[in-house]
Amino acid sequence: MDAFGESSATATLQKERLNAVDELLATKSIAHQPGFNQLHCLPHSDLSKKKARQLRKIEREKTKGDLWFNMPATEVTEEVRRDLEVLQMRSVLDPKTFYKKNDLKVLPKYFQVGRIVDNAADFYHSRIPKKERKRTMVDELLADAEFQHKSKQKYKEIVAEKQQYNSRAHRHSKRLKRKK
Repeated sequence: MDAFGESSATATLQKERLNAVDELLATKSIAHQPGFNQLHCLPHSDLSKKKARQLRKIEREKTKGDLWFNMPATEVTEEVRRDLEVLQMRSVLDPKTFYKKNDLKVLPKYFQVGRIVDNAADFYHSRIPKKERKRTMVDELLADAEFQHKSKQKYKEIVAEKQQYNSRAHRHSKRLKRKK
């Protein structure tokens, strides 16, 4: 026991921690290196101003910034890209529901994907069984029978409209050929 009532083991442990902190500070900052106060000017970095600016810009683009809590740029896989496209075309999925116009024409660079957690109280009435759950929104839409029916119906309408237009144009071109 020493004068403060601490054991020598605790004191050595605290000294080791302080040494570790001092070493960390010495590697992180030039100002904590010995002899810094005797320098006339700061040491020159190896990078040119242009190269340093480019590196700072690259580092800045990795996150959205402090106002967005440094949200990282998410890696866009094929599944995520499809889900984002479905979100952008959500007005087509349910034409009777009004959705605000999308701000961006391109896919966003900074976003986060969340997961909905079921509430234990909703076990019997608003829960999707595990067999019906899918990994992505596109898979859910492809498994939805009502959506399949609507999309097939819309496709048939478009094809019929194009056929009608093409047949009119074809008849008109035949008439023009006969007149010559």
